[in-house]
Amino acid sequence: MMQKAFAILFFIVLTLSSEGQQEMRFTQYMFNLYEVNSAYAGSRETFSLAGIIRSQWTGLEGAPKMQSLTMNTPILTKNIGIGFKFMNQSTGASSQTKFSGSFAYRFRLLQGKMAFGLSIGLLNNRFNWSKAEFKDQNDQLRDSGTENTYSPSFDFAGYYFTSSFYVGLQLDNLNQSKIDVLVDGSSKNYSHFTAIIGKAFVLSDKIVFKPSALYRSTKSAQQFEVNLSFLFVETFWAGVTYRSDTEMSVILEYNLNQKLRFGYSFDYALQAVKTSSAGSHEFFIGYDIQVKNKNMASPRYF
Repeated sequence: MMQKAFAILFFIVLTLSSEGQQEMRFTQYMFNLYEVNSAYAGSRETFSLAGIIRSQWTGLEGAPKMQSLTMNTPILTKNIGIGFKFMNQSTGASSQTKFSGSFAYRFRLLQGKMAFGLSIGLLNNRFNWSKAEFKDQNDQLRDSGTENTYSPSFDFAGYYFTSSFYVGLQLDNLNQSKIDVLVDGSSKNYSHFTAIIGKAFVLSDKIVFKPSALYRSTKSAQQFEVNLSFLFVETFWAGVTYRSDTEMSVILEYNLNQKLRFGYSFDYALQAVKTSSAGSHEFFIGYDIQVKNKNMASPRYF
Protein backbone atom coordinates (compact mmCIF):
# COMPACT_ATOMS: atom_id res chain seq x y z
CA MET A 1 0.00 0.00 0.00
CA MET A 2 2.84 2.38 0.89
CA GLN A 3 4.57 1.68 -2.41
CA LYS A 4 1.39 2.47 -4.33
CA ALA A 5 0.97 5.74 -2.44
CA PHE A 6 4.51 6.85 -3.22
CA ALA A 7 4.12 5.83 -6.87
CA ILE A 8 0.96 7.96 -7.15
CA LEU A 9 2.81 10.88 -5.55
CA PHE A 10 5.68 10.42 -7.99
CA PHE A 11 3.49 10.71 -11.06
CA ILE A 12 1.63 13.68 -9.63
CA VAL A 13 4.86 15.64 -9.32
CA LEU A 14 5.62 14.92 -12.97
CA THR A 15 2.98 17.50 -13.81
CA LEU A 16 4.72 20.16 -11.74
CA SER A 17 7.48 22.38 -13.11
CA SER A 18 10.23 24.20 -11.29
CA GLU A 19 12.90 26.63 -12.43
CA GLY A 20 16.41 25.32 -12.67
CA GLN A 21 19.69 25.07 -14.46
CA GLN A 22 20.55 21.81 -16.20
CA GLU A 23 22.94 19.88 -13.99
CA MET A 24 25.50 17.32 -15.09
CA ARG A 25 23.75 14.04 -15.81
CA PHE A 26 24.96 10.46 -16.08
CA THR A 27 23.21 7.51 -17.71
CA GLN A 28 24.29 4.99 -15.05
CA TYR A 29 22.89 6.87 -12.05
CA MET A 30 20.91 3.73 -11.05
CA PHE A 31 24.18 2.00 -10.06
CA ASN A 32 24.85 4.81 -7.55
CA LEU A 33 21.67 6.61 -6.48
CA TYR A 34 23.68 8.99 -4.30
CA GLU A 35 24.59 10.63 -7.62
CA VAL A 36 21.06 12.05 -7.86
CA ASN A 37 19.77 11.90 -4.26
CA SER A 38 21.80 12.96 -1.20
CA ALA A 39 19.39 11.21 1.22
CA TYR A 40 20.70 7.89 -0.19
CA ALA A 41 23.97 8.44 1.74
CA GLY A 42 24.65 5.47 4.00
CA SER A 43 21.61 3.45 2.94
CA ARG A 44 23.79 0.92 1.10
CA GLU A 45 25.19 0.12 4.55
CA THR A 46 28.75 -0.04 3.24
CA PHE A 47 31.58 2.40 2.70
CA SER A 48 30.78 2.92 -0.98
CA LEU A 49 33.06 4.50 -3.59
CA ALA A 50 31.91 5.14 -7.16
CA GLY A 51 33.39 6.86 -10.19
CA ILE A 52 32.03 7.70 -13.65
CA ILE A 53 33.74 9.05 -16.77
CA ARG A 54 31.47 10.23 -19.59
CA SER A 55 32.31 11.37 -23.12
CA GLN A 56 29.21 12.83 -24.73
CA TRP A 57 28.55 13.14 -28.48
CA THR A 58 32.00 11.87 -29.46
CA GLY A 59 33.19 13.24 -32.78
CA LEU A 60 31.81 16.73 -32.19
CA GLU A 61 34.37 19.45 -31.44
CA GLY A 62 33.94 20.86 -27.95
CA ALA A 63 31.46 18.14 -26.93
CA PRO A 64 30.82 17.72 -23.17
CA LYS A 65 33.12 15.56 -21.06
CA MET A 66 32.13 14.73 -17.49
CA GLN A 67 33.68 13.06 -14.46
CA SER A 68 32.17 12.12 -11.12
CA LEU A 69 33.62 10.69 -7.92
CA THR A 70 31.42 9.96 -4.90
CA MET A 71 31.75 8.41 -1.46
CA ASN A 72 29.04 7.64 1.08
CA THR A 73 28.89 5.60 4.26
CA PRO A 74 26.90 5.09 7.46
CA ILE A 75 28.55 6.51 10.59
CA LEU A 76 28.08 6.30 14.36
CA THR A 77 24.71 4.55 14.17
CA LYS A 78 22.84 2.74 11.42
CA ASN A 79 20.51 5.73 11.09
CA ILE A 80 23.09 8.33 10.04
CA GLY A 81 24.94 8.59 6.75
CA ILE A 82 27.39 11.04 5.22
CA GLY A 83 28.60 11.49 1.67
CA PHE A 84 30.94 13.52 -0.49
CA LYS A 85 30.59 14.25 -4.17
CA PHE A 86 32.93 15.68 -6.81
CA MET A 87 31.59 16.41 -10.29
CA ASN A 88 33.32 18.10 -13.23
CA GLN A 89 32.12 19.03 -16.70
CA SER A 90 33.85 20.75 -19.63
CA THR A 91 32.17 21.93 -22.84
CA GLY A 92 34.28 23.87 -25.28
CA ALA A 93 35.60 26.99 -23.54
CA SER A 94 33.41 26.63 -20.45
CA SER A 95 33.65 24.22 -17.54
CA GLN A 96 32.02 23.66 -14.16
CA THR A 97 33.11 21.84 -11.02
CA LYS A 98 30.93 21.01 -8.02
CA PHE A 99 32.08 19.67 -4.67
CA SER A 100 29.52 18.90 -1.97
CA GLY A 101 29.12 17.12 1.35
CA SER A 102 25.90 15.49 2.56
CA PHE A 103 24.31 14.47 5.85
CA ALA A 104 21.41 11.98 5.85
CA TYR A 105 19.19 10.63 8.62
CA ARG A 106 16.89 7.64 8.14
CA PHE A 107 14.28 5.88 10.25
CA ARG A 108 11.89 2.95 9.92
CA LEU A 109 8.57 3.64 8.20
CA LEU A 110 6.10 0.80 7.59
CA GLN A 111 7.89 -1.97 5.64
CA GLY A 112 10.88 0.20 4.75
CA LYS A 113 12.94 3.22 5.75
CA MET A 114 12.52 6.94 5.16
CA ALA A 115 15.57 9.17 4.80
CA PHE A 116 16.13 12.92 4.57
CA GLY A 117 19.35 14.50 3.38
CA LEU A 118 20.96 17.93 3.31
CA SER A 119 23.93 18.91 1.14
CA ILE A 120 26.19 21.94 1.14
CA GLY A 121 28.36 22.47 -1.88
CA LEU A 122 30.55 24.87 -3.82
CA LEU A 123 30.15 25.51 -7.55
CA ASN A 124 33.06 26.77 -9.64
CA ASN A 125 32.22 28.09 -13.12
CA ARG A 126 35.11 28.80 -15.49
CA PHE A 127 35.42 30.28 -18.97
CA ASN A 128 38.72 29.96 -20.90
CA TRP A 129 38.86 32.80 -23.41
CA SER A 130 41.79 31.23 -25.33
CA LYS A 131 39.47 28.34 -26.34
CA ALA A 132 36.58 30.57 -27.41
CA GLU A 133 35.83 30.88 -31.14
CA PHE A 134 33.92 33.83 -32.61
CA LYS A 135 32.45 33.92 -36.10
CA ASP A 136 32.74 37.71 -36.06
CA GLN A 137 36.08 38.80 -34.58
CA ASN A 138 34.55 42.16 -33.72
CA ASP A 139 32.44 40.33 -31.12
CA GLN A 140 35.50 38.99 -29.30
CA LEU A 141 35.84 40.66 -25.90
CA ARG A 142 39.05 38.93 -24.79
CA ASP A 143 41.51 36.46 -26.32
CA SER A 144 43.26 35.05 -23.24
CA GLY A 145 42.82 34.35 -19.56
CA THR A 146 40.25 32.37 -17.57
CA GLU A 147 37.30 33.74 -15.66
CA ASN A 148 36.43 32.05 -12.37
CA THR A 149 33.28 32.43 -10.31
CA TYR A 150 32.40 30.62 -7.09
CA SER A 151 28.97 30.19 -5.56
CA PRO A 152 27.52 28.10 -2.71
CA SER A 153 24.86 25.45 -3.26
CA PHE A 154 22.30 24.03 -0.80
CA ASP A 155 20.33 20.87 -1.64
CA PHE A 156 17.54 18.93 0.11
CA ALA A 157 16.40 15.36 -0.58
CA GLY A 158 13.93 12.72 0.60
CA TYR A 159 14.30 8.99 -0.09
CA TYR A 160 12.05 6.05 0.84
CA PHE A 161 13.16 2.45 0.25
CA THR A 162 12.56 -1.21 1.01
CA SER A 163 14.65 -4.20 -0.08
CA SER A 164 13.03 -4.10 -3.54
CA PHE A 165 11.54 -0.61 -4.01
CA TYR A 166 12.65 3.02 -3.85
CA VAL A 167 11.33 6.50 -4.54
CA GLY A 168 13.14 9.79 -4.04
CA LEU A 169 12.87 13.53 -4.55
CA GLN A 170 15.67 16.11 -4.58
CA LEU A 171 15.74 19.93 -4.80
CA ASP A 172 19.11 21.34 -5.87
CA ASN A 173 20.51 24.88 -5.61
CA LEU A 174 17.79 26.06 -3.23
CA ASN A 175 19.63 29.34 -2.66
CA GLN A 176 19.80 30.16 -6.42
CA SER A 177 23.17 31.84 -5.99
CA LYS A 178 24.26 34.61 -8.36
CA ILE A 179 27.20 34.21 -10.73
CA ASP A 180 28.94 36.92 -12.76
CA VAL A 181 30.55 35.91 -16.05
CA LEU A 182 31.68 38.50 -18.54
CA VAL A 183 30.68 36.40 -21.53
CA ASP A 184 26.95 36.50 -20.68
CA GLY A 185 26.71 39.06 -17.88
CA SER A 186 25.09 38.35 -14.54
CA SER A 187 23.07 35.16 -14.11
CA LYS A 188 22.30 32.68 -11.36
CA ASN A 189 22.21 28.98 -10.62
CA TYR A 190 18.48 28.28 -10.59
CA SER A 191 17.01 25.64 -8.32
CA HIS A 192 15.83 22.46 -9.99
CA PHE A 193 14.03 19.24 -9.18
CA THR A 194 14.84 15.53 -9.62
CA ALA A 195 12.56 12.54 -8.91
CA ILE A 196 13.48 8.84 -9.06
CA ILE A 197 11.52 5.61 -8.65
CA GLY A 198 12.35 1.92 -9.12
CA LYS A 199 11.11 -1.57 -8.28
CA ALA A 200 12.78 -5.00 -8.45
CA PHE A 201 10.70 -8.05 -9.40
CA VAL A 202 12.20 -11.48 -8.71
CA LEU A 203 11.16 -13.58 -11.72
CA SER A 204 13.15 -16.68 -10.74
CA ASP A 205 16.17 -17.65 -8.67
CA LYS A 206 18.37 -16.49 -11.59
CA ILE A 207 16.56 -13.47 -13.09
CA VAL A 208 15.43 -10.16 -11.55
CA PHE A 209 13.58 -7.50 -13.54
CA LYS A 210 14.04 -3.88 -12.40
CA PRO A 211 12.20 -1.02 -14.15
CA SER A 212 13.09 2.50 -12.99
CA ALA A 213 12.42 6.10 -13.99
CA LEU A 214 13.96 9.52 -13.49
CA TYR A 215 12.43 12.97 -14.02
CA ARG A 216 14.26 16.31 -14.09
CA SER A 217 12.77 19.78 -14.19
CA THR A 218 15.00 22.78 -14.94
CA LYS A 219 14.38 26.41 -15.82
CA SER A 220 14.52 25.81 -19.55
CA ALA A 221 13.45 22.19 -19.99
CA GLN A 222 12.06 19.01 -18.52
CA GLN A 223 13.47 15.54 -19.06
CA PHE A 224 12.05 12.10 -18.38
CA GLU A 225 13.81 8.77 -18.78
CA VAL A 226 12.76 5.16 -18.31
CA ASN A 227 15.12 2.23 -17.75
CA LEU A 228 14.34 -1.49 -18.06
CA SER A 229 17.06 -3.74 -16.62
CA PHE A 230 17.55 -7.43 -15.86
CA LEU A 231 19.91 -8.99 -13.32
CA PHE A 232 21.17 -12.47 -14.23
CA VAL A 233 22.46 -14.91 -11.56
CA GLU A 234 23.17 -11.98 -9.19
CA THR A 235 26.16 -11.06 -11.35
CA PHE A 236 25.32 -9.35 -14.63
CA TRP A 237 23.01 -6.39 -15.29
CA ALA A 238 21.76 -5.59 -18.81
CA GLY A 239 19.26 -2.87 -19.66
CA VAL A 240 18.04 -0.15 -21.98
CA THR A 241 17.07 3.47 -21.28
CA TYR A 242 14.81 5.78 -23.27
CA ARG A 243 15.36 9.49 -22.62
CA SER A 244 12.41 11.71 -23.68
CA ASP A 245 12.84 11.77 -27.45
CA THR A 246 16.58 12.52 -27.38
CA GLU A 247 18.51 9.28 -26.76
CA MET A 248 18.40 5.52 -26.41
CA SER A 249 20.98 3.85 -24.18
CA VAL A 250 22.33 0.34 -23.67
CA ILE A 251 23.62 -0.28 -20.14
CA LEU A 252 25.75 -3.16 -18.82
CA GLU A 253 27.15 -3.86 -15.35
CA TYR A 254 29.25 -6.76 -14.13
CA ASN A 255 29.56 -7.57 -10.42
CA LEU A 256 32.99 -9.14 -10.12
CA ASN A 257 32.23 -9.94 -6.47
CA GLN A 258 30.31 -8.39 -3.56
CA LYS A 259 32.76 -5.50 -3.45
CA LEU A 260 33.77 -4.60 -7.00
CA ARG A 261 31.52 -3.74 -9.99
CA PHE A 262 32.08 -2.32 -13.46
CA GLY A 263 29.58 -0.66 -15.78
CA TYR A 264 29.42 0.66 -19.33
CA SER A 265 26.73 2.49 -21.29
CA PHE A 266 26.39 3.65 -24.88
CA ASP A 267 23.94 6.42 -25.77
CA TYR A 268 22.65 6.89 -29.30
CA ALA A 269 21.10 10.25 -30.20
CA LEU A 270 17.68 10.19 -31.85
CA GLN A 271 17.79 13.77 -33.08
CA ALA A 272 19.85 15.76 -35.59
CA VAL A 273 23.08 15.51 -33.56
CA LYS A 274 23.27 11.81 -34.48
CA THR A 275 24.48 12.71 -38.00
CA SER A 276 27.67 14.28 -36.60
CA SER A 277 28.22 12.22 -33.46
CA ALA A 278 29.39 8.67 -32.83
CA GLY A 279 27.28 8.49 -29.69
CA SER A 280 28.13 8.91 -26.02
CA HIS A 281 30.26 6.55 -23.92
CA GLU A 282 30.20 6.20 -20.15
CA PHE A 283 32.32 4.03 -17.84
CA PHE A 284 31.45 3.21 -14.23
CA ILE A 285 33.35 1.60 -11.36
CA GLY A 286 32.06 0.96 -7.85
CA TYR A 287 33.74 -0.48 -4.77
CA ASP A 288 32.07 -1.34 -1.44
CA ILE A 289 33.82 -1.97 1.87
CA GLN A 290 32.09 -3.73 4.74
CA VAL A 291 31.31 -1.42 7.67
CA LYS A 292 32.33 -2.83 11.07
CA ASN A 293 30.90 -6.34 11.60
CA LYS A 294 27.79 -5.90 9.47
CA ASN A 295 27.53 -8.29 6.53
CA MET A 296 26.89 -6.75 3.14
CA ALA A 297 23.42 -7.44 1.75
CA SER A 298 23.26 -9.93 -1.12
CA PRO A 299 21.74 -9.64 -3.59
CA ARG A 300 21.53 -5.85 -3.72
CA TYR A 301 19.32 -4.22 -6.35
CA PHE A 302 20.21 -0.54 -5.72
